[in-house]
Amino acid sequence: MTIGEALKWAKGILRDKGVEGPENSAEFLLRQVLHKDKPYLFAHPDRELTLAQRTKYHSWVVQRSKHKPIWYIAGKIEFLGLDISVNQNVLIPRPETELLVEKIIEKVRGGFVPKSILDVGTGSGAIILSLVDNLERFPGEQFFASDVSAKALTVAKRNAKNLGFGKDIDFKEGDLFAPWAGKKFDLIVTNLPYVPHEDMSTLALDLIHYEPRTALDGGHMGLEIYKRFFQEVETHLNPGAKVFCEIGYDQGDKIKKLLSEILPNAEVTATSDYADIDRIVIIET
Repeated sequence: MTIGEALKWAKGILRDKGVEGPENSAEFLLRQVLHKDKPYLFAHPDRELTLAQRTKYHSWVVQRSKHKPIWYIAGKIEFLGLDISVNQNVLIPRPETELLVEKIIEKVRGGFVPKSILDVGTGSGAIILSLVDNLERFPGEQFFASDVSAKALTVAKRNAKNLGFGKDIDFKEGDLFAPWAGKKFDLIVTNLPYVPHEDMSTLALDLIHYEPRTALDGGHMGLEIYKRFFQEVETHLNPGAKVFCEIGYDQGDKIKKLLSEILPNAEVTATSDYADIDRIVIIET
């Protein structure tokens, strides 16, 4: 079987199974099998695959035909230039979360100097790892991360070790601020579950059957976990601290109203994503 034949077969299978983005899925998986880029696939359609490559590609395409996300199949995703390992114990990092990190980097480059940084609900560790990688390091700067899931923390710690950041981050297990009793921070960032419980059944099959439900389901209107977070966050903020949160596509005004009740003296800004939808909320004390 050649590269061209493999792609034609895979795209046909994935189309028949109603998989989202069959062409991109087929190409991505073959690139991972061959360790080649996309132009290589189209420049060498007649290259024969080895038996091992055919076997692996067949297995991966069958998995994708059952709507398993390509990043879980390949076991990794690129996030702001870092190879982040992922499995079904962690949410797959998305472009909106890259935007969240980029907004933090902008604030730091604009003069904000956080020396203690906490990532609540770290999942794969993508956020805190990219901050360690991208922020200008200040003397005494410290990084912290926590998650309610022990399995997710295992993934995050492995990513930190693989990227050479294993000694830079203090990981703890626990719900929201439970692991950080009595501790305060200059910067807190989070991407908590924000999908409304009533919308969970409408999600794509890739999400419903494979990504961890606890990382998606935000309860009634998608705000239950964020409400608890906002009620607890103030006691963990140093003077002048900032909080960055990723939110759902229609939650900007609802979050602002919630914060006006819980943190009436805070300055709250909602920032839009590339589709001009409120996606990032910044809280400044």
